[in-house]
Amino acid sequence: MSNQKDAAHSGRGVAVSCACNPVERCLPYLCIRGYHLPMTPSQSPSYDAIVIGGGPGGATAAMILARQGRKVLVLERERFPRFHIGESLLPYNRDVFEEIGILDEIEDGRFVVKKAAQFVSGDGITGARLIFGEGMFTEVKSALQVDRAIFDDMLLNRARSHGATVHEGATFLRHDVTDECATVRWRDVDGVEHTDTAAFVMDCSGMAAVTARQEGIRRERPGHRKVAVFGHFDDVLMPEDDEAGDTVLVVRDQSWAWFIPITEKRTSVGLVMDLAEFTPGKSDPEALFAHIVSSTPELQRRMAGAQRQGKIHVVVDYSFSVDRMVSPRLMRVGDAAGFMDPIFSSGVMLAMVSGRDAAHVIHAALTADEKMTAAMRRYERELRSKMDAFWEFVEHFYTRPFLELFLQPQARWNLPSAINAVLAGRPDQPWAVRWRLRLFFTLVRLQRFFPLVPRLPWGQPGLQKAVVGG
Repeated sequence: MSNQKDAAHSGRGVAVSCACNPVERCLPYLCIRGYHLPMTPSQSPSYDAIVIGGGPGGATAAMILARQGRKVLVLERERFPRFHIGESLLPYNRDVFEEIGILDEIEDGRFVVKKAAQFVSGDGITGARLIFGEGMFTEVKSALQVDRAIFDDMLLNRARSHGATVHEGATFLRHDVTDECATVRWRDVDGVEHTDTAAFVMDCSGMAAVTARQEGIRRERPGHRKVAVFGHFDDVLMPEDDEAGDTVLVVRDQSWAWFIPITEKRTSVGLVMDLAEFTPGKSDPEALFAHIVSSTPELQRRMAGAQRQGKIHVVVDYSFSVDRMVSPRLMRVGDAAGFMDPIFSSGVMLAMVSGRDAAHVIHAALTADEKMTAAMRRYERELRSKMDAFWEFVEHFYTRPFLELFLQPQARWNLPSAINAVLAGRPDQPWAVRWRLRLFFTLVRLQRFFPLVPRLPWGQPGLQKAVVGG
């Protein structure tokens, strides 16, 4: 093979036949469809950045880079608008909305305003309401519930309007990185394969994490192999009056359900459980959904008059991390940098915040003509810190002591305000928040041995595991 490559590369100034892998990059040649095109030092990559994925993180990154005059290519696998869950946003999304210039548009009344999140035990007896406006460390007092088909399409169209080139129905095939540039090979909706070059690649592919998979650096988080079974329903019993717009989370043992109002009539409803508990009913997700609802008093009460709109969907939510979020000419954004359980609705906020931050870092690296910078490494440290703050809550959420304290909050020492700040998505944690969080998690550990608050009746109807006898 090496002799064949040497022979193929002996040409000068013309495309020559190549015997190497058609997606392989052989400097100083760019391999396209089995031919190597000589690249001279004067040649530049086709784009400043190739963004893989046009969801909220990718669209935000593309929007910012294009607005700064950068040449951007967005490769989106789906055709927008498309159905997607993750409809509940966090208050601190507002900062990004303002920076990218869409705040007025999304606050024009088309989306439901969320002022709080309610956490209720499956038996309907115990619960708490986390009101963003009452948190002494939370400056932004409300968020939005959005129809992701509308919201995501709006963001991607805004990236287009700023000059980004967007291809929908585009399938990522492979990426390669060299000192000179990054190369991405992809297939369009008609099945035609393309190879494009850029100074940087931004992986915004969400749970697919395509570049991490290719590099073998995606690591599942032990104990967090979850499955979500969900759909959209009309006429669900939801909070009214001052509580209208609240997200409602119904908690069982090792599982939970979400209720997210996306219009006055329609609600996103989903059940999240361990993969092992889903397996016995996986052949009929609709029957499993109905069984869990009927065996959980609080779910049964809310779903009594509900009418399903469309089909029941199933997504395997394997929480994972990646060994590295940045490397020369490559940055990972949002879920592609690590996916976590959606219990606290952090996905869209982390995607848009990291998309914004990565875009600014890449813009600076392009200006400096650098392939790897200190700012890229700082981006990884800061994103890991933001994700770790949510992960601590996610990992404890599936434990009984945490839920017993979380569903029965105590106002002493203003501990709920510290929790409020984190779950609202506050980007920093001042000392006043940090020490309260450390105290809260110390109390969680103590609750395991000493009932600081009353024990919940685990195993009783509504607080049992998702599939009894599974």
